[in-house]
Amino acid sequence: MIRTATQFLLVALTLGAVTLPAMAQVNILPEIRGGLTARGIGDSADLLDPSSISDANVELLFTAPDLNAWMPLGELRPHLGATLSFRGQPSYGYAGLSWTLQAPVTPVFVEASLGGVANTSLLSAPQGDPARNFGCSVGGRVAASVGVNLPAGTSLIGTVEHLPDFGACGTPDRANTNIGVRLGFRF
Repeated sequence: MIRTATQFLLVALTLGAVTLPAMAQVNILPEIRGGLTARGIGDSADLLDPSSISDANVELLFTAPDLNAWMPLGELRPHLGATLSFRGQPSYGYAGLSWTLQAPVTPVFVEASLGGVANTSLLSAPQGDPARNFGCSVGGRVAASVGVNLPAGTSLIGTVEHLPDFGACGTPDRANTNIGVRLGFRF
């Protein structure tokens, strides 16, 4: 086990050293976003109530030049993110593609995202709870954002996301809709 881990580490370090000069030419991680989210806005949550804010979000957006070669409008980027609950609800991670369209002449942009989500209820739900079913703790993620580019490569972004589980537990679709505000940093 230790020998395999050591070999893996050695291969990873070698590949990193070999590809480092090439990575300096192509910025594969051009943007990081982070912010706060109010969970369950479809459940009559009061968005102006500070107790509605229950999650922290971080998202990484990557560059994929081959994806943008055929995309004349906007920028298509893979993303990877996580939302951590600080109120005892399940946290989740997600991945997918984001399509960003910059409005002409103005600093405003819109973005649509589509992907999958997996939440921690697979591990943290009580024994026998349907949430421990692998199908119940995974689902889809659809998000829409509107943002404003600010000076120094920053942006302020408002996001609405919808997380359906498609009725994977044999129950009606249990979707969750969240709204958040994030600050983005471009490198």
